[in-house]
Amino acid sequence: MADHPNPGQWWFHRRLMAYASLLGLYAILAQILLGTITPELVPLAQTLSWVFSANLLYYYGGNAVEYLKAKA
Repeated sequence: MADHPNPGQWWFHRRLMAYASLLGLYAILAQILLGTITPELVPLAQTLSWVFSANLLYYYGGNAVEYLKAKA
């Protein structure tokens, strides 16, 4: 990213966001597989799964855009 004063810092924070999203998805998956999630929490778990997945798509999509910009 050319307009950020410190691209390394910017990518570091994006990477942290992606790792936190993966951790959240793994926690939700573990609760589902272990059967510890109650039926009342299923809509919340579904919403959080979508949010965490969107964060991952944002991170990997940004990686793809930066890669393609560097090749051009």
